[in-house]
Amino acid sequence: MSSIIVAILAVVLVISIWYRQKHGKNGRKLPPGPRALPIIGNLHQIGTLPHRSLQKLSQKHGHIMSLWLGNVPTMRRRPCGTTFLKTHGLKMADRPKIQAFEYLTYGTKGMAFSEYGPRWRNTRRICNLNLLSSSKIESFASLRKGEIGLLVQSLKKSAETSEVVDISSKINEVVADISTMMILGKKKDDRYDLKGLVEEVLHLIGAFNLADYVPLLGKLDLQRRMRKANKLIDQVVEKIITEYEQNTNKQNSSDFIIALLSMMDKPTKPQDKNVHVYDRTSIKAILVELITAAYDTPAVSVDWTISELIRNPKVMKKLQDELQNVIGMGRMVEEKDLEKLDYLYMVVKESLGLHPVAPFPPRECRGHNH
Repeated sequence: MSSIIVAILAVVLVISIWYRQKHGKNGRKLPPGPRALPIIGNLHQIGTLPHRSLQKLSQKHGHIMSLWLGNVPTMRRRPCGTTFLKTHGLKMADRPKIQAFEYLTYGTKGMAFSEYGPRWRNTRRICNLNLLSSSKIESFASLRKGEIGLLVQSLKKSAETSEVVDISSKINEVVADISTMMILGKKKDDRYDLKGLVEEVLHLIGAFNLADYVPLLGKLDLQRRMRKANKLIDQVVEKIITEYEQNTNKQNSSDFIIALLSMMDKPTKPQDKNVHVYDRTSIKAILVELITAAYDTPAVSVDWTISELIRNPKVMKKLQDELQNVIGMGRMVEEKDLEKLDYLYMVVKESLGLHPVAPFPPRECRGHNH
């Protein structure tokens, strides 16, 4: 067995060296960077805190450098990011293929990791029109007010009895109820452990996966959890879609899912026959992406904002004074009041800057000659 492993490693090493030499002779001049090892490249130089490792490397090799994680030129400093993402935004509009996304969000079938083009633009239009438009968000105002009101009442009762409260858990429940109602058209269904699935998806996406950097290992599923998670996700989303297809009473159904189902097996444009067709997998991918984003990001933002306020009592006192002066203590803050709460807006914005709700998705150049 050991001799077989040694032989496989030797073959991989030879192929890696051959590819590296051939790749270096194709006429492309890459930015300077740290010396890479065969097979693993610069992975050994990226520690448990990648942002700090990259900062140290950039101090030596410059704001733009070549790292062999495969072959990924990595940027440092805001001016470089502005140049790439604004000036050359369309050229850098695609996402690299990551194994977790292939398994857990159906690859490029959804919106977040789809290739830039007519299909992506149409998917974005459908999501904005049927879920994220101003009128649609306003239509759920009473739902949000009711759920948040119940949360406030629950916290008041706990405070009166000096009961310990898990704020994170409470916020997660409220966010889950509101998100499920907006996306699926009904409250949280105990038959579907959407929260558990979202947590598993986020864990696997955030975990280091060697197959993303050594493609030869891609089919091995080294984490041994992606295939299992993929089956569970597919079963849940399939049941949700099937229920909507079999439901003859559309009055209380989600307009968003109805809009998605109406697009199934149809091309993006009538003249593009069998091109950019939305199949069943596409609808599943869009639902998984939206549910994952909706369940996790708002709760994370609130958690971090409260944590920062506790760490900074002066800021909390100033925010409390603003709420008391603008709103008073006789009623709950409503959405129409938010435009008057300038300091609250700055607190939330600063918190999002310090603690982004998710890592910045990687970008990939759409061509090889840029």
